[in-house]
Amino acid sequence: MKHTARIISALLALITLLVPLVACSRSDDDGNTTTPADSSAAEPAETTSVFVDDDLPDTLKINDTVRFLYWEDVERPEFFIEESVDDGNIVNTRITERNSAVESRLGVKLDWAGTKGNYSNQKNFIEKARAGVTSGDSFDIFAGYSMTGATLAMEGLTQNLLDLKYINFEKPWWPASLTDTATVNGKLYFTSGDISTNMLYMMYATFFNKGMLVEEHPDMTVSDLYNTVKNGQWTIDKLIELCQNVYRDENANGTADYEDRYGFESIDLHFDCFYIGSDLQFLEKNDDGTLKLSDDVKSDKTMSLLEKLTDFFYNSGFAFTKGTTSKYSSAKAFSEGRALFVVDRVYIASGTLKDVSDFKYGMLPVPKYNEEQSDYRTCMAFPFTLYSISVKAKDADAAAATLECLASEGYRRVTPALFEQSMKVRYSDDLEDSLMYDTIKRTVVMDLSRIFTTPLQNMSYQPFRNTLRDNTAAGWSRKVSTFNNVLKSSLEKINDTFAK
Repeated sequence: MKHTARIISALLALITLLVPLVACSRSDDDGNTTTPADSSAAEPAETTSVFVDDDLPDTLKINDTVRFLYWEDVERPEFFIEESVDDGNIVNTRITERNSAVESRLGVKLDWAGTKGNYSNQKNFIEKARAGVTSGDSFDIFAGYSMTGATLAMEGLTQNLLDLKYINFEKPWWPASLTDTATVNGKLYFTSGDISTNMLYMMYATFFNKGMLVEEHPDMTVSDLYNTVKNGQWTIDKLIELCQNVYRDENANGTADYEDRYGFESIDLHFDCFYIGSDLQFLEKNDDGTLKLSDDVKSDKTMSLLEKLTDFFYNSGFAFTKGTTSKYSSAKAFSEGRALFVVDRVYIASGTLKDVSDFKYGMLPVPKYNEEQSDYRTCMAFPFTLYSISVKAKDADAAAATLECLASEGYRRVTPALFEQSMKVRYSDDLEDSLMYDTIKRTVVMDLSRIFTTPLQNMSYQPFRNTLRDNTAAGWSRKVSTFNNVLKSSLEKINDTFAK
């Protein structure tokens, strides 16, 4: 029954997001423009919100300040918007409205204290959190880079959210995949969802150039590709097939390099999404709730995936995957019309691609391993926020109510605005585009090993990523044996901590 309620809530929310798209003017695949009849003279229809409401009592008033420690080097605005830098961006406006609604409803003052805390500054964030708890002058809520949440919990700095009032994890603003996955031994110390704009921005997707697709495959339409996704046939093999023979020496130097046209481009940072997208796990739970290395890691399927991808990346001649975050940007190449497909985070639609006007593009899920796989699996990039409640919170239930209200208001205010900016305004010209976005969001996987990656010494992603980057699939079994020994002590420590 609870699962059904989640599905109904998600579908109703999607309807609300999609209705405006149907009324927009758009060009069909043949270039014909269709425009809805003028309805300016019509009376506006009375509408009823289809969004789910939270269960917070109207009489609940905190009448106090709730203090946040947040990572100030966050990649996209999330926590608040300074009036002096508010540029009228719809997402920024909705963040401000969300915070105002929370303060009004709960009679609370949100106090934000920032410190550096991204990948390179995790230690700084954890030290600030630890100092607050030790001194007794603690923050109520920690809002940190996703890699810090597990460390805060293991140091005993945060509380089990399942013991607190007001947070309802059955509501659609809390992803079931996160709460189910991150609950270890009946304890849940961190959460995310519609409360974090960066979680929505950091979903991985496959971007494709619509015009190039038809140019390279004259017997195929964009709708055909979308049907491939809807029919469960969007696989790695299909991606490779569509990239065959897509290469052109754009700079005419006789060398295959970054300036040329390719069927596929990516950088090493994004390779992880193929492991998650293939429905493979790095960690899994024992029957008693403790964690162990998944059998997937050393499986024939993982070996086959590595061999298939390295052959495609380095031997086909139709892919360019030598880039890094600082050199040979695949997003930039795509924005300049030099790649048919790229995998990247959704946020490039409102970033690198926001000014693209020379061509139309769309988004698809990361491809499945094969057609037998039950569904697509959307990997989350690391730069999103996990929210925790301090063990020294002045009033833990008040902090929990604040998180619930922020997530609830974000779900109704910020998420639709982000959808509008990233999808409808920036590139979407077809209802099918919007349905693809929903598929990506619906299949998000909050992988346990990525959440615990810092206590796992980054072994949860680096071996796979580096094997693809270095084209060393043949050495995978040996690599697994090596890091398995290192992981044993890390897993014992995690299991011991969560057993207390």
